[in-house]
Amino acid sequence: MKKIQKLLISLLALMLFNFANALEIVDVKSDYWASQEIVNAIQNGYIYVIDGNKFKPEQTITRSEFVTALLKVIRRQNDPITQTSTFKDISSATPNKQSVVLSEQIRMAFGYPDNTFKPELAINHNETMSMIANITKGDYIASDITSFNDYQKIPIWARRAYIKNVANGLYVNHPNVKTFNPTRELTRAEAAVIFNKIASNIDKIKDNYRDLYNNLADDAPKKSIFIAENNLNTVPFALSTKVDIYDNKKVVENGNIVIGVVLSEVDARKDLVGQEYVFTTPEDVYTAQGTFLLPKGTEFYARVEKIGYSAWRSKAERSNVVFHKYSLPTGETYDMAGVPFTKDDKIIYVNSIKKPKQIKKLSEYKTSRKEYLIECAHQMSPLLDFNAKNGKKLYILLTGDMVLPQNEEYLNIRTKKSILEEQI
Repeated sequence: MKKIQKLLISLLALMLFNFANALEIVDVKSDYWASQEIVNAIQNGYIYVIDGNKFKPEQTITRSEFVTALLKVIRRQNDPITQTSTFKDISSATPNKQSVVLSEQIRMAFGYPDNTFKPELAINHNETMSMIANITKGDYIASDITSFNDYQKIPIWARRAYIKNVANGLYVNHPNVKTFNPTRELTRAEAAVIFNKIASNIDKIKDNYRDLYNNLADDAPKKSIFIAENNLNTVPFALSTKVDIYDNKKVVENGNIVIGVVLSEVDARKDLVGQEYVFTTPEDVYTAQGTFLLPKGTEFYARVEKIGYSAWRSKAERSNVVFHKYSLPTGETYDMAGVPFTKDDKIIYVNSIKKPKQIKKLSEYKTSRKEYLIECAHQMSPLLDFNAKNGKKLYILLTGDMVLPQNEEYLNIRTKKSILEEQI
């Protein structure tokens, strides 16, 4: 019996020895700044060694390699592909083609204004931060990055992504912890660190981007089943009208516009940072196809992020606000991300939806719809006029996907008026 035990111990020791050797990376020493994250990334299959047992930590990672690994981190790499790519530089010979197409399908990654993806181009810090911010929960305005030495070098289109990711702790800045190096290309070591941080904070990923069901018990709800695509035609100039209907949720895509009515007078002369204004839906909201979305009385909460001052009087005149949550009449509260839809520092209020003020159309921009949306969110200051009266209507631009419940209990909170209209 003792001989058998010794033999088993010897075999176990041999297995552990071989396992350790298999993970030995000849060009990453134990004192390397990202050594543990690199080992973790390899063990989890996010990213692999190359040229034998080399990792090449200082080598850059391409855009297609990055999305391939990120899909694995959020456990979406096995999703069925139901569409073809719209990028003109993606073909059957493209490296990691399936991952690129899938990332486009689930709207995780986006291309360039010339309708290319550039799969073999090294991804830089700006693109990395933008992609991470796109799939994470929360507001775009959530923290302060002015303490970083080179924050002013971040392009306008990527600045809110940095702010959001710093708030979530999903960024990498080595060797100087106070420097972003926004235009620098991402290294494989930095990518490994990012992937580990996302995996450790998977709860910060939006529900529609991560697989919630891999870690659930057998008796837990199964994966969402896609039912249909609807459209929310609130206004003719919305950046998106898409609403995806699943068996257990409804996802209103970012770029859609919802209408809120202010419940109290907005007076920026008396505002304080952190103060909240509440807007409400004046009517039940349905898609063009008749799917119920939001009940009358749903409240949208706008938080004052900063105060806008007059350039010549040094007096508070406007409040910079961000919508961060919505509450149903039954009391349930959910996350959302949105900004007042404005142009030239003036809020767009309407007394009649039939005559909205127009913005520059997407067709006039040489860019993708997604990049156009982000650009608009930055160019248009989300400022509320101090004299906004109770009852004024406001366009709310969704800067993140809005996830709504889809169950019988939720359907029952429709108003009697809308239920009667459905029955006619």
